[in-house]
Amino acid sequence: MSPPRWLAEEAWLQQLLHWFLDRCDKPRQQAITRRIGPKTVAALYRFNEDTDYRWQLLQQLGSAPYPIFAISPAPNLSPGQVPYERAQLRLLADAEPLLRQWLQRPRQDPLLLAWQQALAQCDCRCDFVDAGQSLLHKPLTLATKSPSQILAGFCQLRHYLSRGDSLGQGYSLREISARCFWGDSKFLDQRQELLQQLFGDLSKQLSPRPLLLSAYAPAGFNKLLFVENQDTFLRLADAGPAHYAIIYSAGFRASSQRLGQASTRFAFLPGSDGGYFEQHWQDPDMASYFWGDLDYAGLGILKALIQARPNTQAWQPGYQPMLQQLQAGAGHCHQLANKQNQIDPGQCGCDYADQVLLPALRSSGHFVDQEAVTPLP
Repeated sequence: MSPPRWLAEEAWLQQLLHWFLDRCDKPRQQAITRRIGPKTVAALYRFNEDTDYRWQLLQQLGSAPYPIFAISPAPNLSPGQVPYERAQLRLLADAEPLLRQWLQRPRQDPLLLAWQQALAQCDCRCDFVDAGQSLLHKPLTLATKSPSQILAGFCQLRHYLSRGDSLGQGYSLREISARCFWGDSKFLDQRQELLQQLFGDLSKQLSPRPLLLSAYAPAGFNKLLFVENQDTFLRLADAGPAHYAIIYSAGFRASSQRLGQASTRFAFLPGSDGGYFEQHWQDPDMASYFWGDLDYAGLGILKALIQARPNTQAWQPGYQPMLQQLQAGAGHCHQLANKQNQIDPGQCGCDYADQVLLPALRSSGHFVDQEAVTPLP
């Protein structure tokens, strides 16, 4: 609906409507009201001008076709008082979009406004590569921290990086996060792209967080076996297989894209030859296997691990006895083990998993955890 033609000529009324929109832009729990008086709507009290006409215009905004206000007259007016004295204007709940259209004032996100204000008042914003604009693309919010407080943390981080000392170089993302953001080591998790936008090449001074895995690696091994669960990993390691290096995947951890990076660290069990392992475990020609639970999540780990190490296959000596249990009617349904949210991985990229294991899971509707069997390599 277009605004009434006379609105453009009434600056006092535009000012009053802007006052109501200013209140709409602030947090509130009650309706927005204003009581008419000489200080609130002064134009109605300039009696040397046509105040009756102005009152008529205001009344038009209290009825069709321009339902902006609900107007409540004050009770017990004296005969000499104007009819609008102490009348209350209440902005109708549905009127805000129309009012914004009339005054060309689209709604603004209060959080974005707060971030814009914080950046405008920040002395170090020009030290950011993008002048802090990446902070406005998806404004961060924390229940107990204001945008200014969050921004101060990034300024502190920028200071550490620019100093080039031990506080900026060689520390992990979580270490620097805890130093700059109220001891919260996880604040910067999943925000590496934001750091790159803010700090450019300086962000490379932050060391990637190492992937830490446990392994049993005898000298001379020629096969890798990733094992999902701790108990099975330790039992296999205790058996001391001669040709396998066994790595505890800790669920999805070993399927991380960080696997194989220089930052990956291993904690070796007794009987391991760490030096031999470091020299040979990334050999692209070395056979690589995964063994985990016979369920969708376990095979999802296999699928992710294949993306990191394309030659990885499901380990048949472990899965075959589990498959036999499943085919014999053993196993548990997903509700019994709280696995109802597991998602079928579709295709893993391993023929044995895709053509044998996954079809068996789908047809039976049951799962078997790897701790149910104890094969030896």
